Amino acid sequence: MSSEEERGLALRSNWMDALSGAPSEDWSALPPELLEMIGSNLTEGAHLHNAAMVCKSWNARIATGLTNMEVDMHSDPGMWRAKILKLQSLIRHLRCVVIHVNAAITDDMLFQNIALVQQLKGVSELKLHLREGCDLPPAAAAAIGAMPHLTSLSIIGGSLKADAAASLLSGVAASACDVVGSPGLRSLTLLPAVPHGLGDAEMEVLSACSSLEVLEFRAYRLTSAGLATLSLGLPRLTRLAITSLDSDSGYELACLERLAQLAELDLALDNAPLGAASRRALCAVKPGRSLSLSFRWTDKAQGLLTEYGNRLANLTHLDVGACRVGSESLFEAVAQLTGLRELRMAVYSNADHCIPCHLSRLSALAALQHFRLEKRRAYFPEARRFGESSIAVPVTAEGLRSLADRWSRLRSLRLALSRKDYSPEALSVLSSFTGLRDLGIVVERYPGSSSSSGAQQQQQQQQEGVPEGSGASFSHPEHAPAGSGSSGNSGNSGISFSSGGGSSCNVGHGRLYRRTVELPPVLDLAWLPPGLQSLELNNLLLDLSEPSASFTAAPPALQPLPLSQLTSLDIEACVVRQPLLPQVARRCASSLRSLRLAGVVGLCDAVLSECLTALPMLRSLRVCASGNRAVSQASLAALSGCNPSREGVARLSVTGEGSGGSANVDANAATAAWRPFPQQQQQPQQQRPLLPLLRHLMWESEDLTARGPNLSTLAPLTTLRHLYLSCTDKTAERALGSLRVLQEALPYCHVDMVWTTARPGDVP
Repeated sequence: MSSEEERGLALRSNWMDALSGAPSEDWSALPPELLEMIGSNLTEGAHLHNAAMVCKSWNARIATGLTNMEVDMHSDPGMWRAKILKLQSLIRHLRCVVIHVNAAITDDMLFQNIALVQQLKGVSELKLHLREGCDLPPAAAAAIGAMPHLTSLSIIGGSLKADAAASLLSGVAASACDVVGSPGLRSLTLLPAVPHGLGDAEMEVLSACSSLEVLEFRAYRLTSAGLATLSLGLPRLTRLAITSLDSDSGYELACLERLAQLAELDLALDNAPLGAASRRALCAVKPGRSLSLSFRWTDKAQGLLTEYGNRLANLTHLDVGACRVGSESLFEAVAQLTGLRELRMAVYSNADHCIPCHLSRLSALAALQHFRLEKRRAYFPEARRFGESSIAVPVTAEGLRSLADRWSRLRSLRLALSRKDYSPEALSVLSSFTGLRDLGIVVERYPGSSSSSGAQQQQQQQQEGVPEGSGASFSHPEHAPAGSGSSGNSGNSGISFSSGGGSSCNVGHGRLYRRTVELPPVLDLAWLPPGLQSLELNNLLLDLSEPSASFTAAPPALQPLPLSQLTSLDIEACVVRQPLLPQVARRCASSLRSLRLAGVVGLCDAVLSECLTALPMLRSLRVCASGNRAVSQASLAALSGCNPSREGVARLSVTGEGSGGSANVDANAATAAWRPFPQQQQQPQQQRPLLPLLRHLMWESEDLTARGPNLSTLAPLTTLRHLYLSCTDKTAERALGSLRVLQEALPYCHVDMVWTTARPGDVP
C-alpha cells in the first residue's frame, strides 16, 4: 500500500487524527473553502486543540466556518475560565453555544461562570441544558437576561422558580430597550422540569419582550387572564407553543386572535376541552395558519374531532394521547383532517367485544409525514386486571401497499401493536415506503388477556371482515412466517424452538398445564427501505438475507443496500443470529451515531466487541444485558483498544458468517477482533480509543452489577460526558476503593449509578 493510500485510509477511519499529523505545508496548500468546511465540523474541545496545534493560520480560515460549539460547564472556576479564554482566542465567529450544567455546580459558581460567558461578545444563540437536580438561581438568571446581543435563548430542564423566571424575563426586556440598534431577543424557549413553569405573574413581564418572534414555554397554573395579558403584547410573534395547559381552567383561546402575525399555534393540553365555548375557540385560528394540538390523556378527543373535525382544516399536528375507543368512528373523524402532517394516536378499549380499526380509513391523509400508532393495555373491571385492549388493528401486506401509494410524503412511521395484529407477510412490504427516514416496529407484550376469550375475538373479527391472519395467534412453531414465501431463509433464522412450548404439549415440573406460544413476527432486514436514518425494533425475530433473496419489486442489483445511511439503531427484546449484528454494523459503519441493545437474545461478548470495533463514529452506546451472563465488561475493552481478559470469552460460541450453522471457536479466535495492530503493541502509550467520539455510555451487565466497574476499561474513555452503571455506589466503592478514583479518571464525565446514599456534590 502506497503512502497516499495509507493516508486516505487513516482519514476515512479517524479524520481528526489524520489532520493532527499533517505537516504545516499541507495546510497552506488547501483552498480556503475547504478550511472553512473543516472548521464547520469541529464541535468539541479536543478537535479545537488538535487543529490549533497543526494549523498556523487558524484564525484566518478554519475559524470562519466554525459557528457552533457544545461544552460542559466545569465545576472548577479556573478550568472554566481557561475554557472560555480558549474559545475567545481560537474562535472569532462563534454564534451558538450549548452549555450542559450538572447538579454539582453551586449557585454562586453558576453565576460566576455565566458572567464569563458574557465575554463571548459574538454569541447570539445560547442554549442552557440543566441536568436533573440543577437549579437556576435568580442571580444567574438575571445575568443571562442581561446579555444584550442574544437573539435566541433556550433553557431546558432543571428547576426554574418564580423569582428566577422574573429576573430572567426582566433582564431580557430591559436589555432589548437599552441597546440601541440591537435586534433584541427573537426566540425564547423555557422548558423547565415539571412542575416548574410560567404562570399569570410572568405573563405581564413576558408581554414586555416586544421583539419576540418565537415563544415556547411550559405553563404552570396559567389561566385565561394570563393568556389575555400575553396577547396584549408581542406584536411580532409568529409562533407560540405552550405545553402543560390545564383544560379545566376553561381557556378563552379567542384572545390569541389579537396576535396579528401569529402563524403557528402549538397547544399541549392535559385533557381535551369539554365545553362548547372552549371547543369553538380551537377553531378560532384563521385559515391558512398552522394549528397543533396534543392531549396527554383524554376520553373526549373522539367527540371533539367528530363534531369539529370539518372546522379544523388548519390542524397540521395532532396527538390524541391515550384515547379510549368506542367504535371505528375515531379513525373516520381523523380522516376528515386532510391537512394533517403529523398524527400520533395511543388507543385502548376494555369493551366486551373486539373493535376493528382499519388503517385504510386513514388513507385520505395524503399530506401525512409522521404517523405513530400505539395500542395500549386496558383495565378490565370484571377480571380485575390489566390486559390487551379489545381492539384489532390488522396490518396486512395489501393494506401497507395501499398506504404506501397514498402516503407518498411519509417520513416517519412507528407501529406498536400486539402480535395478533401483524399478519405473517405484512413486514415484507416495508420497502414500499421509499421515502421513510424513521421506522419503528414494536410488538407489545401485555400482562394478560382481555375478558373476552381469543375465540370470541376471532369470531368477532370474522364477522367484521378482519383477515384471519391478523387476529389469530400462532399455536405451533410450524405456523411461523417461514411459509409466507417472502424469503427463503428468513423462517429458519438459525433459531430453534422447544416442542414443549406448543399448546398441545404438557410442560412443567410436577405440574401439568397447557399454554399457547405466540411466536414474534420475523423481520428480514433486507425488507427495509433504503435511506433509513433511525430504526427501532422490539420483540421480533431478526434475519438478514442476501439482496438477491429479498422480496423486492425491482431487480436486486438496482436496489441500494438497506441500513447504509442509518444513524440511530434501537433493538430491544429481539432474537438474533450471532453474525447478524456485525453485518449490520459493517453496513452502517460510517453513519451510525447511536446504538441501543436491550435484552437481545443471542448477544455475547464476541459479537458485541466485533460490532463496536466497526463503528468509529458512535457517540452514544447503551447496552442492557441483565440476566445474560454471556455479556460482561470484557466487551468494554474494545472501546479502549485494550486486550480484554480471555476468561470471559473462552467458552463463547461464534456463528460462522458464511453459513447459518454455529461453529465453536477457541479463545484465540474469539479475541482476534480485540488485538491491537503490531505497531500499537510496540508502542502501547500511543493507543487511542477505538470510539473517539463516544460521549454517552450506559452499561448494564451481570458482572458489573455484582462486582462493580473495571477501572482499566473505563479510564481510557476520556471523551465520555455521561456514564451510567448498573451497580450501586457501595459495590463500585468496594471495586475501586473510592469513587473519587473514577471521577479523577473521567473529570469531565457525569457518572450515574444506583445511589444508596447522597450523590457527591449534591446540595442538601
